[in-house]
Amino acid sequence: MRTPEFRRAPEQNQPSTTSSVLMGVAMMPVLLVGAGIALSSANVLRWMRGYQENNLRSASKAQGRLIAWSEFLERMRALGGTCIEEKFSPKGPVRFWWTPDDLYAESPHRIIDWFTMQKGGEGAPFVHWCREQYTGERGSAFLVDTRGVGRKEIYALWSECRSQSCKAQWVEVAPSEILPVKTSREN
Repeated sequence: MRTPEFRRAPEQNQPSTTSSVLMGVAMMPVLLVGAGIALSSANVLRWMRGYQENNLRSASKAQGRLIAWSEFLERMRALGGTCIEEKFSPKGPVRFWWTPDDLYAESPHRIIDWFTMQKGGEGAPFVHWCREQYTGERGSAFLVDTRGVGRKEIYALWSECRSQSCKAQWVEVAPSEILPVKTSREN
């Protein structure tokens, strides 16, 4: 038994019309303006984030709560304590705070992973408590000045803190600014 053969009709290219060419040419300036606006707004947002971080660094220094990376390493290795990694998104920006306290022992709330924490819900009480006690304006943790510190150095310290022989601990915290509005108003 033979199966019937299907033949495709030859594809025909539609000729470009004058109106489609004119429309394409007319859209070019609109696309260029849109790209310029997108790039400008990204630069403005980056500048604003840098400005906010500089203000935080200045305020922490005025309160005596800013330490250099080298001093942070010495304290972590000698005294232990906890490095609080305040992460706004998986790609950053990131702030590092140090406290001589053991957050796992001190926290009245369960400490969960960052991805669950940043969704709010059960992680919100710990986020707010950590901000109030350690990373907020009236907190007791020291902001670590990481300008000029490479990711490899930070990752090496993170790995060191994961070992059983290290006195120090590492906790990732979602800042309260990124929590869903509903959970940040609770508590």
